[in-house]
Amino acid sequence: MNFRRILALLVCCVTSLSALAVPVGSKFFTNRDGLRLHYLEAGHGQKNIVLIPGWLMPAAVFRLQLEALGEQFRVLAFDPRSQGQSEISTEPHDPVRRMADMEDFLRAAGVGDYILAGWSLGVLESLDFIERKPQAGLRGLILIDNSIGEGTPPRPSAGSSKRSSANPREREQYLRDFCRGIFRTPPPDDIGEAVMRSALQVPAGVANQLIAQPYPRRYWREIVARQQVPVLYVIRPRLREQGEALLARKGAQLAQVEVFDDAGHALFVDAAPRFNALTADFVRRAFSLPANAARPAANGNQPSSGN
Repeated sequence: MNFRRILALLVCCVTSLSALAVPVGSKFFTNRDGLRLHYLEAGHGQKNIVLIPGWLMPAAVFRLQLEALGEQFRVLAFDPRSQGQSEISTEPHDPVRRMADMEDFLRAAGVGDYILAGWSLGVLESLDFIERKPQAGLRGLILIDNSIGEGTPPRPSAGSSKRSSANPREREQYLRDFCRGIFRTPPPDDIGEAVMRSALQVPAGVANQLIAQPYPRRYWREIVARQQVPVLYVIRPRLREQGEALLARKGAQLAQVEVFDDAGHALFVDAAPRFNALTADFVRRAFSLPANAARPAANGNQPSSGN
């Protein structure tokens, strides 16, 4: 076979694979405060996967998951207020408002039984959500690359002291470096551009408020411990100790830990095929189990503050 025929065959294969990508829809709704919020949706069916992005990040960062997992499940990715294509809000971005937004999102999207997947800050917001608003439809949790209060606290990331800088140029440079640094290898152009655009649009005061989680570490650990649904903890090596502690606490029946040695913080982009395969397998297994609602908070009170 000559070079031209090989090249033509390769082009044909790439075109065919592109044609198989599940279409991703863009949808808006108005929350209880009158704010216009946005989410992405792919696929259909009764098995829902709900994706919550990290600090300042857009729903579009999950494009590879929407397209791949949408072949088997209904997949939704949320743009929290002031992020992605959602309206920028001048109101406070405290947990009460953020959790209400998530509740409005699930209602607007008509989500029934679902797997809740949070990445980075989205891990903490997902856990806070199911604590404040226990979910009868919750069938499993996917927690992506953030501390869950187990083991030794992870060290602060390099340059984190500059993220709250009052100097606009210094802060912008930090955000640009941050957006590039979450990937081990350059991401697809559309994802990289969406990430940068979302991070730079969030007002400085909002960004600082979001990162200042007011709870003690044990808050996250206790929430995870109370859940009776399976948990997939997908991490880089720096959180390996927390993964081991989670397995020891919950056992292999309810906890699965997967370590990505050669990926950046956005490991679902850097290692999308592996992440998507793990997620699909986990979702099928979680939905094969009897439906079991997440337990409500033990005391039913608002979470206490702490460090």
